[in-house]
Amino acid sequence: MKNSVFILLALALCSSSICAQTESEIRERIVGTWKLVSTEQTMKDGTRRPYPQYGAKGKGFLMYQRDGYMCADLVNAERPKWVDHLHPTTEEQLAMADGTFAYCGRYEIDVKQKQIVHLPEVASDPGYVGSRQIRPYTFENGRLVLSDVEKNDPTVARWKIVWEKLSRFQRARSNKHEGQEGDERAR
Repeated sequence: MKNSVFILLALALCSSSICAQTESEIRERIVGTWKLVSTEQTMKDGTRRPYPQYGAKGKGFLMYQRDGYMCADLVNAERPKWVDHLHPTTEEQLAMADGTFAYCGRYEIDVKQKQIVHLPEVASDPGYVGSRQIRPYTFENGRLVLSDVEKNDPTVARWKIVWEKLSRFQRARSNKHEGQEGDERAR
């Protein structure tokens, strides 16, 4: 009996402020570059789908800096490539705009509510500038999961975006690969 009471007391203390992570610990954990793993909307009928604007193969990056600034960029990787990258057609420009979303600005961490609040200063959607984008967060298997109840689309119950942190090695490999593609485009 004494052991059970001790264990319950230890769990209660641990779940309160003693084991809670501080803002600086969360900041240290999120600072860096995160690559998009998946986007998901859970519909009111219980079915799930990737965000339509990014498709099943959406790509993106989320970056947090120690100085309190962040940047997010998500794209539909299946957007049609421009025939002439210097003179895209109107249709190509519209497809790019429909399949791309980006914003940058400051961020705050609310440890008690387990939320990261993005404060966009620039955005591909001008309506985001000056807004407070609340992102409830969890960490699952080393991934950053942002998820919440959908508040704007009545057909969607929840949204979820999963990010995986890139290591220094992965970033170097990605930069090398991106540079090779850029070299080929320039030829």
